[in-house]
Amino acid sequence: MRSPQDLAAGLLLSAIALGGFWLARDWDVGTLAMMQAGFFPRLVCFLLLMMGLATMMRAVTADGPSVLGWAWRPSLAITAAVLAFAALLDRLGLVLAILALIGIGGFAGRPLRPAPFTALWAGLATGCVAIFSWGLGLPLQIWP
Repeated sequence: MRSPQDLAAGLLLSAIALGGFWLARDWDVGTLAMMQAGFFPRLVCFLLLMMGLATMMRAVTADGPSVLGWAWRPSLAITAAVLAFAALLDRLGLVLAILALIGIGGFAGRPLRPAPFTALWAGLATGCVAIFSWGLGLPLQIWP
């Protein structure tokens, strides 16, 4: 084994892909001409599995660093941010759920200063409202 870190990353990607395949096991796939609900999730899982396998192949062929440990704070912060977004979307609306997503997700790294934080929130909220609400016509609550 020439790169244990690549092996660990490949195993993690492959495990996530296999978990996604298992979760989507009962969804109809359909065809390219008539896609069903399970088509895109399975496509994403397939691509993720291919990236995981390619990363594991690299672990055998290329030199790389050893596994140093796990960054728990960023992992927990990102997970909490996504869960908060999902929980708050129906209650507070898209704009404030994005605010919570960015605020909680900021604990994963160095905190943003107020101006970049506000610019990120405004840009992401505007883009999401434009794409999902206006562009795609999804019935999302924008504000509480």
